Amino acid sequence: MPESIVHPWDALREVSDVAAQNDAFTRFLVLLLSAAILFIAVKAYQKNKSERLKFVTLAFALFAVKWGLKVLDLFVSPGNFFNDASENVFELLILGSLFTALFRKE
Repeated sequence: MPESIVHPWDALREVSDVAAQNDAFTRFLVLLLSAAILFIAVKAYQKNKSERLKFVTLAFALFAVKWGLKVLDLFVSPGNFFNDASENVFELLILGSLFTALFRKE
């Protein structure tokens, strides 16, 4: 009888299982938090229309749209229409927007 192979990441399997069981709740929570942060960013941009703040607001808008699609995915698709590749594109745009905001000169 072969011995079971133990990997360093095996200890994380329980945490991963709990996260998978709470996936729907977590998606809704992150969507609500991202919408709240987007609201704050929009209000801040309305007060101070700087280029940097515009890119930060864009990043939070993309983040909220991404999580809106992930929540929509729970109801619309039996599978995963918003797949990892699509999510990676959103994250690349978010990082690009934050990078631009960080290094943009006023």
